[in-house]
Amino acid sequence: MQKLILASSSPRRKDLLDQIKMSFEIIPSNVEENIGELKGTPADKVEELAYMKARDIANGLNEGLVLGADTIVVIGDEILGKPKDNNDAFDMLSKLSGKEHQVVTGLALIDTKTNITRIAHETTYIRFRELSSDMIRDYINSGETQDKAGSYAIQGIGAVLVEEIRGCYSNVVGLPLPKLNKMLEDFKIYIMK
Repeated sequence: MQKLILASSSPRRKDLLDQIKMSFEIIPSNVEENIGELKGTPADKVEELAYMKARDIANGLNEGLVLGADTIVVIGDEILGKPKDNNDAFDMLSKLSGKEHQVVTGLALIDTKTNITRIAHETTYIRFRELSSDMIRDYINSGETQDKAGSYAIQGIGAVLVEEIRGCYSNVVGLPLPKLNKMLEDFKIYIMK
């Protein structure tokens, strides 16, 4: 089996790959996450960003399968990335309060030897409970909002904000494992073997 390289420093993606007993190496990409400058739908944009991250690392390697990923939160037509500060986190969580939003993760796999590339995305639908301003401030004070798309972590305290989830849970954490599994099979990598 060829070596898998994760083009991300996300501890959540590392934990998810560890969870499924994948052997991998981490080489973080330095691609700027300027999703607003990309064209197309939110899914198109997040796929492009995942590809850019994978390509950034693949260009410097002679062997291995490079995995790029990026996760965004979408409410209506607005893409919510990672908050700039606590005020930004407050605004994001206020927008999500009592409403349904989408979590979209783009995935890109590049075989550095053959240049064969697979790109896909996964969408999960989340409905938040109604949040008071005090609840939002308390959650921000937990420190969990920073470096999280949409300013929350479903795998942490943020789970209590979620009223309903439709779709892939691991996608909301940052890496849709069932979708990744199918993509890896295209490269003859089988998680269950």
